[in-house]
Amino acid sequence: MALDLADLLGAHWENYAHVHRHQLTNDHYRAVRRVLACRTPALGGRLYQCDGCKEKHYAYHSCNHRSCPRCGALDQQIWTAKQEARLLPVPYFMVTFTLPEELRHLCLIHPEILYPLILRQSAAALQDICATKNHGARLGFTSVLHTWGRQIQHHPHVHLIVPSAAFHPKHRTLHRPANDKFLIHYQPLAQRFRSLIHSTLKNEHPEIYQKLTPKQRHVLSPAKTWNVQLQHAGSGRTALRYLARYVQRSAFAAKRLIGYDPKGNVLLHWTSSATGKTAIMDLHPHEFIRRWLLHVLPKGLTRIRHYGYLGSAARKTRLYIRALLGELGEPAPKLPETIPFTCDCCGGLLTFLREIKPIYQMRGPP
Repeated sequence: MALDLADLLGAHWENYAHVHRHQLTNDHYRAVRRVLACRTPALGGRLYQCDGCKEKHYAYHSCNHRSCPRCGALDQQIWTAKQEARLLPVPYFMVTFTLPEELRHLCLIHPEILYPLILRQSAAALQDICATKNHGARLGFTSVLHTWGRQIQHHPHVHLIVPSAAFHPKHRTLHRPANDKFLIHYQPLAQRFRSLIHSTLKNEHPEIYQKLTPKQRHVLSPAKTWNVQLQHAGSGRTALRYLARYVQRSAFAAKRLIGYDPKGNVLLHWTSSATGKTAIMDLHPHEFIRRWLLHVLPKGLTRIRHYGYLGSAARKTRLYIRALLGELGEPAPKLPETIPFTCDCCGGLLTFLREIKPIYQMRGPP
């Protein structure tokens, strides 16, 4: 029988918070409050009545917190449809920038600084190398920040979905690679990313840079090569849908949490990236909560960003590029169809009766 995150938190959060209170932030408490209240009378909802059997139905509001595995499914589908409509008729690439292990702990200490820094400088590195290769032409792409690995461990990295078409804003020309399966060399891209992170930390955040250990400073030196991967992604649709699974959702899907073992450990499905095989891992409830909290981002931090001609203010440029590629206009997104709200008993349509007010304000520690 599947285990719900809210049930797990309801059973173990109080003890976990008491033991680890010195490690918790307001964002952690906020996430737990929202998950515990999700789809309960605490958040209010709506009351309906079946037109057939006259049975009353209570539909309580979702918390819509991005760390809640039960929320975000519809937002995910809408986001995917909108991004698929913006795909250009060119080959796409998935570019992945990974922060070295020695620096990952900084993201947990200064998430409001490090996560935006990774997003910003990975985009800048790609634009710089592309502009050098294409005489000043610039790319348009979408960046998505991920903070987790397959076992919901802390593994901050950025995925970029990149069309193989660079646009020169001054000359109004489009630059395409000679080989559809090659974008740029990864080594200069990795070195540029490392250099930008190093210079930004040193010049803009000296309070962080001065506290770096010798090992961390060595990682930032030119002698160290960072991990950047470039993969051909076909039309971009498959890569986009892969990223969409994590855009509006938690670090794990609700169906992966499958229950407890006889020892009281939490059982979680996971898939090995090396072998592709699925397995079940067991974690102590406190360890599971700790890993989940690693991916609770600061309030207001945006982990999805659009750059270049894929930015929200560049629609005219994007339409001009489509014209250069032989397409007129941008197709309308195929948004998900609205499913009628029906009665669980007889399948009849439901009529709205009234709003249900929230029981309490979502303030204070849970």
